[in-house]
Amino acid sequence: MSVSGLSKRFGDRQAVSGLTFEVTRGRAFGLLGPNGSGKTTTVRLLTGLLRPDGGEVALFGERLTEASADGLRARIGVQTDTSLYPSLSARENLRAWGELYGLSRATLDVRIDEVLEVLGLSERAGSLVGQLSKGMRQKLAVGRAVLHTPELLFLDEPTAGLDPEAANDLIAYLTGMVRAANTTVIICTHQLHGLETLCDDIGILKDGTLLTAGDVPTLLHRKWPAQRYSVTVGSDPARAAEVISSVDGLTAEVVAGEVTFSTADEDAVPAAVAALVRHDVPVRAVVPQRPTIEQLYFATLAEEGAA
Repeated sequence: MSVSGLSKRFGDRQAVSGLTFEVTRGRAFGLLGPNGSGKTTTVRLLTGLLRPDGGEVALFGERLTEASADGLRARIGVQTDTSLYPSLSARENLRAWGELYGLSRATLDVRIDEVLEVLGLSERAGSLVGQLSKGMRQKLAVGRAVLHTPELLFLDEPTAGLDPEAANDLIAYLTGMVRAANTTVIICTHQLHGLETLCDDIGILKDGTLLTAGDVPTLLHRKWPAQRYSVTVGSDPARAAEVISSVDGLTAEVVAGEVTFSTADEDAVPAAVAALVRHDVPVRAVVPQRPTIEQLYFATLAEEGAA
């Protein structure tokens, strides 16, 4: 999927402004941003439900137009809300949508059982949707989107209303789809829990503008080129920090009882340990502190706010 110069205005409000990014087949892209940043509008533009004021979208190498939209949408799955049939059971909802997707009865029977099982809804398969909790309806909406095993899957706040265990299960399922079925996933969310294991690439959106986008390791390294390390010692941490700071190019500090320092030179790490040993400072552990998507998200938004 590729997006170039995508823009959309509603009256006086510029909802999306010049979005440009690309997602390679079989990868998960997290479009992150606070509420009102334009994520849902972007999904509707990417799926042809809204017509852009400018720019274009290509799905599976084909330009998304009014003429091509229906054919392309047959190959994608979309979850943007929990609008289900409240007077039908969970199983009946999935069957109705599966028939719309054109799945055969035999295939549909198997897929419904698989989806209900993986989403933890098997025991409530016969319950009317109107009797299900918000979290269960949210899971069922995701199940509806993945029922026909789409090549490209759009999810808008899929973990909203889910408890931590259910959210973890959903992220694990999506990760499996990406890795095993080569499915491309676009997940729009401001809830960052679990994204480390799912997202290969991210984009951070604010007020309709894409602040940054790219693969996660590159973005993290660009933001924090120096690797941070935490050192646990068996004596005075302040003394250990002083010893490490005596090594050329290193400056250590004590944070919450742990000695920390940053360096872009991997050879500096054994030099720091050697210095501690020479000064009879017992070294218990040296652990690299990996920056996270969550840290990148908040740091990027803070920089934008300060600009």
